[in-house]
Amino acid sequence: MGEKFYKKKDHTSKKQFYECGFKSLSANHIGININFTLLAVFLILYDVEFTMLYPALFNFSYITFSQYGFFVVFILFIIISLYYDYQVNALS
Repeated sequence: MGEKFYKKKDHTSKKQFYECGFKSLSANHIGININFTLLAVFLILYDVEFTMLYPALFNFSYITFSQYGFFVVFILFIIISLYYDYQVNALS
């Protein structure tokens, strides 16, 4: 029943991408550099690790052996990821 009253119109403007009301300047797609992506991921990981390690510095006498092992693993991960960043020149 609805097909009788509905007129199908082919709108090309509905198939285009919406970019804040402006037409795109070019049809070329810009790829993101993989080094930038790796650096961004590592910086996010460093921030998360820092926020987890920072409170432990003030309560170092109250941590248990398992928590100490957890922090050692975090510090090792930081060192390994910094070494990897240095090897692939992601820090330059």
